Amino acid sequence: MSKTKTIFDELKAALVLKVINTPFAQKLISEKYAKKIYKSQEDQPTKPIEQLHKATGQLVFIDTNKPLHNIELEVWDRDIGTPSDYLGRGVTDRNGRFEIYYDPDKAGFKDAPDLELRIIDNRVKFDADNQPIYTNRLAYIIKGDDNVTQKSYDFGTLSIPYWTYDPESPFARILMPNPEETPDNYAIGRIFQAYEAANTLTPIKAKHVIANNLNPKEPSLAKIQGDYPPNLTINLDRENPHYTRSDEYFVLRILNGMNPCLLKRNKSNPNQFKVTFNWDTYEKDTEHDLSNVEAFFELKDGKIVPTAITIQNRYPDSFAPHSPLEDPVTSTPNDPEKWLQAKRIFRSYSFFMGETVEHYSKAHVQMEQYAVAFFRNLRKNPIRLMLAPHLKSIININRRGDVLLVHPTSGLFVTNGPLTYPGFLQICKEVVANYDWKGWKPRQPVCEDHTYAKAANLYWQILTEYIDGFFEKHKEGIAEEWVEIRRFSEDLVEHSLAYQPVQGIMANTDSDYEWYDVSELDKPDIPRTTIDGTVKVIRPITVSDSPNPADIDNLKQCCRYIIFHLTFWHTWVNDSQSDEGGEVVYSSMGLRNGSFGAENDPAIAPDPIECTNQLYSVLVLNGIKYGLIVKNEDDDVPEELRTALINHKDQFADLGIDIGNIRTLINI
Repeated sequence: MSKTKTIFDELKAALVLKVINTPFAQKLISEKYAKKIYKSQEDQPTKPIEQLHKATGQLVFIDTNKPLHNIELEVWDRDIGTPSDYLGRGVTDRNGRFEIYYDPDKAGFKDAPDLELRIIDNRVKFDADNQPIYTNRLAYIIKGDDNVTQKSYDFGTLSIPYWTYDPESPFARILMPNPEETPDNYAIGRIFQAYEAANTLTPIKAKHVIANNLNPKEPSLAKIQGDYPPNLTINLDRENPHYTRSDEYFVLRILNGMNPCLLKRNKSNPNQFKVTFNWDTYEKDTEHDLSNVEAFFELKDGKIVPTAITIQNRYPDSFAPHSPLEDPVTSTPNDPEKWLQAKRIFRSYSFFMGETVEHYSKAHVQMEQYAVAFFRNLRKNPIRLMLAPHLKSIININRRGDVLLVHPTSGLFVTNGPLTYPGFLQICKEVVANYDWKGWKPRQPVCEDHTYAKAANLYWQILTEYIDGFFEKHKEGIAEEWVEIRRFSEDLVEHSLAYQPVQGIMANTDSDYEWYDVSELDKPDIPRTTIDGTVKVIRPITVSDSPNPADIDNLKQCCRYIIFHLTFWHTWVNDSQSDEGGEVVYSSMGLRNGSFGAENDPAIAPDPIECTNQLYSVLVLNGIKYGLIVKNEDDDVPEELRTALINHKDQFADLGIDIGNIRTLINI
């Protein structure tokens, strides 16, 4: 890409945001999204049924040929140049079949109707009395014949591209040929918050990119950092110099940071722990170091303290998986300078792991498969009221992430991190191919300072009580529309990845250490389903059209798992990004030239473009705060969940957590 084009693109991006942030532009955007709300007709034919005509047919999913059940339909007379005429409405049955009676005279005097079938999608909110209200949107249109005069008209079997699975994706994701035409929308408030968050930061990044194109050595690391707002580590060190480089802070971030690490415990000494990031099985890029890192800890008087860090680099020209390694270098607190450098190296790999595994794979990619299966299948079952506010919008932000974060040549995780795109994709597959709802629960605290584990268990308890109450309140409706749950479960299982035992970065290959808690890890002894000879990672919720007690327990657990990851887990990892990556000398996604060196050494740090891209990205991703459970900006979070959180406000506050910051959904 030429320097002129790069400069032009950065200036254009900054200018566009300035224009969008004007009242006139925001008015136009509001009007555009308001038009997507579809005004369905409610009146039905008033003539005796023997005087009416009938439209019949069947809807099936275009990708699976399974029936598109319980979806609303309208029949219209299609007119060119004048408003179309509404004729009648109906809904498909469990087999996707429909039968809609209509009055042909509504097409106009001596005008035989040109039939059009409209598929209507809807979204739910709650009114002031906590009762559901629905808003509609037009999902798809099928044109029938012109001048239909027969008493009964059969549309036939229609294959509908409704929440279609992407056959090219290795994951269970939605096919979106046109990213602008999504089957879901961001809330307008979220759109404006995104523009506002980016508006102040985009000119900063543009200035850095332009300066670097004019002089590859500019701007300096200090200049780039100083232009952006300070993050947590910078502010903490202003109050207490060097605190964030202390051993105490190092341990707190290992336990409670963006990547709350799952520790391994020594089998023969329960007071010894370690955390390992081993990258042997992945392809390295040509720009960054790729080091295996291992941090050792000891539990003393109820406190976890670090005792040693071992770094083992690949040789500079070793890029392929299982490349030869240099001799390991072990640092301890007895060598203060090397110890500080080793902690920085470990933090950087922990940050990269947090972005690729904990944030992107476990939250964004893993949860999209639940969203697609959910919106394909749940329309009448009350479970829709519980899950919809959490699952909406994820496909939109994931498509944005495809461009900004994980594009094979320009995504932040690829350009800033030490792995090639194939290596990055390999990690994502290994994670998603091993994670399932069945048997999952949060880890237990390993010590008193383990805030993440305490908060996760408190939230899990709240979800358990909330979901139990919801099921009791809606038990008849859940059972009556159980076929939707079975089909939801079928889609989940059939489209999930082939199961892989834990491997790669997630594996524990030690003979003398074991995970201190396996609650969040897969349970291989729980049976899985095999489809066409392939063992699937996601286990079925049910295989029946009517539930038994075990099925109900399964659905409760699956709902708990989904809501936990979409709300608490994603909030924890997403909103800590700037805490870990908002100061590039504290941690970055990739280091260079051997990694050991002073923090202000530009040869070790990311290059200027990587630095500004990292700071820009984490600050924007933290800056959008729309979609919070307690605030309930879209009026779609059940009152019972909001009340349950508020009732535990003080317990969370004792852990230093403001419940008002817990996100409802993944929309960033």
